[in-house]
Amino acid sequence: MKLITATPWGVYSVWWRHFQVYRSTWLVNCLPPVSEPIVYLLAFGYGLSPLIGEVDYLGQMIPYARFLAPGMIAIGVLFQSFFEGAYSSFIRLNFQKTWQALLTAPLSYTDVFLGDWFWAATKGSIAGTITGLVAVLANLYDLSSLVLSLPLIVLGSLLFGAFGLLVAGAVNKVDQVNVPIFLVIIPMFTLCGTYFPRDTLPPLLAKFAAFLPLASLVDLLRWPLGLPPWWPLLLVWLIGWMVLTARLAALRIYPRLFS
Repeated sequence: MKLITATPWGVYSVWWRHFQVYRSTWLVNCLPPVSEPIVYLLAFGYGLSPLIGEVDYLGQMIPYARFLAPGMIAIGVLFQSFFEGAYSSFIRLNFQKTWQALLTAPLSYTDVFLGDWFWAATKGSIAGTITGLVAVLANLYDLSSLVLSLPLIVLGSLLFGAFGLLVAGAVNKVDQVNVPIFLVIIPMFTLCGTYFPRDTLPPLLAKFAAFLPLASLVDLLRWPLGLPPWWPLLLVWLIGWMVLTARLAALRIYPRLFS
């Protein structure tokens, strides 16, 4: 069996298989994770804006709702791609044995891995785009800015989808997926500049938050409001995280199939 070779048709076949399963119950599958960042955007945006008014971001005062919108797009990307990569891939790998069944077809391990990864990234991209469209309708994010931000949404989805796959390959029981959620996902969700500027945090905590990849994604998605001068490093940082987590995920899942 070829392990490192992949064909576009093989990867697409795996992706298409997941899409067909998802399409059969698409409303049940997509409503909770897609609605969550949208509800946050509407609730915090309209609920807290009268109380907060404006926030200081990169030396300029920004209406709070416009500051919040890119953070909610990033949250949509994070939740949907991570949970698909972690929970759904774990179930397909350990309970449904979908990976094992796919490998009986003329597919390589890389085909199956990339198909699963790209499907997780697809769900993250859909969630981020839909949340962005809600922000556009609420006049909190320009449509042209959303279109130009699509590569960032895809990059973030690939990163967090790979992180989810790494978790699926590292844990032995489905309950253990909760550990990285509480140790990594929730700190990113709350501290990485999604709801408030990170410079309001204590210096050490602000540095920890900036180290987490969601902080870079939020800063880059906030580009219509301004970019920090070191923004190319943020992009390299995200790509580095993506490559590292995808590599580690592939190495962790492989022994579960062939040992």
